[in-house]
Amino acid sequence: MRLFNSHKLKNDQHGFSLIEVLISVFVFSMIVIAIGGIFTQILALQRRGAGAQKVQENTLFALELMAREIRVSKIDNQDAPLCDRTTLTIVHPVNGTVIYSTSGGLIQRQAGGTVTTITSADVNFSRLNFCVLGTTVTATVGDQKQARVGIIMQASSRATRPEDTLVFDLETTVISRDNAIEFSN
Repeated sequence: MRLFNSHKLKNDQHGFSLIEVLISVFVFSMIVIAIGGIFTQILALQRRGAGAQKVQENTLFALELMAREIRVSKIDNQDAPLCDRTTLTIVHPVNGTVIYSTSGGLIQRQAGGTVTTITSADVNFSRLNFCVLGTTVTATVGDQKQARVGIIMQASSRATRPEDTLVFDLETTVISRDNAIEFSN
């Protein structure tokens, strides 16, 4: 009798039906596809974040370097109230004549005949303009204020995929503290 009962148990145990297997494979496939899509979006966000960080680091470094030198330099006869100037020439008390410009999407600094690129190739500077006011100030001409330099730049990350490219527009104003004008009164 025992043989009969064990045989009966074997016949009552059934595996998964074909429909159950297909449904479970379908559900598992949907979960894997959803996770893959989320992972792809995370990687794209990470690339954009890294690009934004590179742009921020490069623009802040370039702006700070230019601002430090402009603050203590003499700027003569370069008024450009329409912000159409693409190069800026200053006379620094230590470094002599310094020229800022762009070439190939990189910001360059020329001092003492040596040209130095001050930004990395990871960032493209498509615009660098200078708005310059007050460089023709004398005792009788001009607005009797220190020279002011507005720096306008547009920088973008150099991404391999167009959708990962970020564009930043930045503007700041720096006042030249030329001691000859400041203490002449």
